[in-house]
Amino acid sequence: MLEGFAGKRNARDDSVDIPQGHSNERQEIEVFIIDWKGTLPQHLFNIDQQGYVSAEAETVRYPDGLERIDCGLGTNPTGMPAAVRAELERLSTCALCDYPAPEPEDLKKGIAATYPCWQVKPEQILPGAGSMGVLVTLLRLLLRPGSVLAGPSPQFTDTVLQALFNEASYAPVPRSPPVFRLTAGPLLEAVEKAPTLLYLDRPHNPTGQVLPLEDVDRLARRGMEKGVWILSDEAYGDFLPPEESACRLPHPNLVTCRSFSKGLGGAGLRVGYAVTRNEDLATLFRRIQPPFAVGTLDAALALAALEDTSFLEETRRYVRYAKERTLEALRTKAEWTVAETDLRVPIFFLSQESGDLVRCLAAVGILCEAGSGYVGLDNRRARLRVPSPDKLELFLERMGTI
Repeated sequence: MLEGFAGKRNARDDSVDIPQGHSNERQEIEVFIIDWKGTLPQHLFNIDQQGYVSAEAETVRYPDGLERIDCGLGTNPTGMPAAVRAELERLSTCALCDYPAPEPEDLKKGIAATYPCWQVKPEQILPGAGSMGVLVTLLRLLLRPGSVLAGPSPQFTDTVLQALFNEASYAPVPRSPPVFRLTAGPLLEAVEKAPTLLYLDRPHNPTGQVLPLEDVDRLARRGMEKGVWILSDEAYGDFLPPEESACRLPHPNLVTCRSFSKGLGGAGLRVGYAVTRNEDLATLFRRIQPPFAVGTLDAALALAALEDTSFLEETRRYVRYAKERTLEALRTKAEWTVAETDLRVPIFFLSQESGDLVRCLAAVGILCEAGSGYVGLDNRRARLRVPSPDKLELFLERMGTI
């Protein structure tokens, strides 16, 4: 019997019409029946953790007629850069009938030129289909069945899930609720156990903390001695000065992943990139990444966003102002605790001792990301992003009514 097939049945069980000109004698035809479920990777059915984006998406209900305030996904609260709008008009005749270049060379040069303090060369920049696409390719390279991914928990769930999908295991480094303070000590202890990969979201998702760059340096140096890869996911990195990026660190076991979705206001572009000093890793990344990962239009618009420095400066000013206002208001709510966080980062993590915080926020029309979308947590907690400028006062007013 052929592998992947469950068996066969006889054509006598199902009549077969024989065209004219052929023998009208009944013929036995062996028809193989595919057991489709048996051909699929069964271990994936046993992973019941869902990503925070989909958590509670179908069960939370909002009051009819009440305008919703979006504090959920970590997009830029101020929208998209004016330079991107202008570039869209200029590119109206872009030849989208042609395949894009294998890599967006102009964008790579633009990244290297925009961040001179990183001292990276274009060939050390690995563009991909959003930072998530880059992460998926990196995990294909760095993890295999039996590998171990470690990281400060809670953290960005979808990277953990991708590790599990690769048949690796997850070794969380738990932070104590409800403050979830992030320090280097427990992470260094995790490196001592020699996992395959230490994954850091930096700034941290969901709390918005920032592990100091000198601590990342210490982790990478110890990782070199223990044979551990360090992956610094800087999806929210543009809210910090370039000097604080792990892209500055020269260690060959360190990979830094960046995004155009957050601070640069390009979530719909699906452009991200990694920075590595490891030539072999760069070679293999380019070998296994699917072809044409970054579209022609996406690359051109990402370059325009990169060059619009005034937009990023204004975004940073607003985020800090909005977060200061929000945290000040939350201090009056004794039943809530905000995890440790950095004022420069637009997300924060809110906890209460009991009850469903996600539905509590939904009752006043506030969208959030459910705590149940993070490994080991439930909906007593929720991640929020500061609202858009035009919704800030309404957001604060509604939070005050809860």
